[in-house]
Amino acid sequence: MEAAKDWVCTTANSELAASLSLELAKRLKDPARVKQIVTAPGNISMLGGHPWDDVALAAGYPGTILLFTQWDRQAPDEGWDLVAHSHLLALQEGLRQKGCPNISMFCGLAGAAFAVMSASRKGTRYTGFMAELNERIADGVLDMVKDFRQSAETERGVSPTFYDVIMGLTGTGRYLLEWKHNDKAASALTAILEYLVELTYPIEVNGYSVPGWYVPQKYQFTDQDKVNFPNGSFNCGLAHGIPGPFALMSLALQKGVEVKDQRTAMRRIAQWLMDHAAMGEHGHFWPSVISFEQETAQEGELQRTRDAWCYGSAGVARSLFLAGRALGDELLCRWGVRGFDSIFARPEEQWRLDGPTFCHGHCGLLQMTLRMAQDTGEERFKGYVDRLSDIVFQYYEPDSPLGFRDLEITQGIEKAGLLDGTPGIALTLLSLSLRTEPTWDYPFLIA
Repeated sequence: MEAAKDWVCTTANSELAASLSLELAKRLKDPARVKQIVTAPGNISMLGGHPWDDVALAAGYPGTILLFTQWDRQAPDEGWDLVAHSHLLALQEGLRQKGCPNISMFCGLAGAAFAVMSASRKGTRYTGFMAELNERIADGVLDMVKDFRQSAETERGVSPTFYDVIMGLTGTGRYLLEWKHNDKAASALTAILEYLVELTYPIEVNGYSVPGWYVPQKYQFTDQDKVNFPNGSFNCGLAHGIPGPFALMSLALQKGVEVKDQRTAMRRIAQWLMDHAAMGEHGHFWPSVISFEQETAQEGELQRTRDAWCYGSAGVARSLFLAGRALGDELLCRWGVRGFDSIFARPEEQWRLDGPTFCHGHCGLLQMTLRMAQDTGEERFKGYVDRLSDIVFQYYEPDSPLGFRDLEITQGIEKAGLLDGTPGIALTLLSLSLRTEPTWDYPFLIA
């Protein structure tokens, strides 16, 4: 992992945020206790089952490891590296017992490897373990790209899980970008970027020329989506849509990694996103999804969605800003800034955020806004950060075992993954007081 840059973004709430982050870290210290809390009999997700997976960054030990490694950087003499090590041993045991289903960032090996890399103290620890994981990830990428290209020869369109941040090549690519000087990792990253560039080439569907990231009906996520989009759609969310690959291309370009037609592909995506911005009472917004009919005939009103990391204006605006910086295009940067200003011009109830967590809650918007405050130097962004952190504080439950609950169900549910659990909240709060740039948020493709 490259050396972190200076980070000067303290706000009025920085001290309180760091104190609360420390309290949460203490609650998460014991790996066995954390798992016991999340897998308690009554702690059942609306998706069914307990919201826990030993090896998944989304819902297991990789998320807690990131928290302790970030605290180790903040306070290197306080033993947080040993706490991280105990969670890493639990992660290793999970891998030994269950294996890992894929190479994705949030559900597979890339997320586990990212946590190990973060705990390695700049590559001085766990070198054998990292080398083994990297070998498996690189081999897996080459197999996936081959399979996806073969699929493209027989059908029009793709599943978001082929390319997205959560399950697809984009998330894995963000991990490999940290290993760009390793020959095998670099080859795998190149294969990913080449595939993502190809994804932007127009294809013909039902007599229309449409973007290659078209999602046909059979690849819609839910049965209801299959009903809503019988002719397919185009996903606009950072988590599952084209802003994710867009962000990876931008971050790669910033770090000196470029493949043929990458800049052209970025321009193509940028123009599409700008063309599909809608104007509301309080400024620009982006929907979660563009239907086939809206794309081909401009029929139907675009619906506002949440202003979260996973879907909505914040993720899209951040991706445009990153592209603007990578391409040296001030217009794209302004689109990014305008997107965030529009969010904070809206009443808070219009953000439609589900509680304090990262994925679909206030912490995702907070961390992105913090990144924008750092990158732009605009004083008003610090006000946005304080406004959001005030809201997050209100969700703190001292009597809850982990301090916060994900509000996916009415009474809330205990979670300990990065995506929608307490570690993601604790890391976001800690970021308000760091002296060097946070690195834990790289998997979200916002930096």
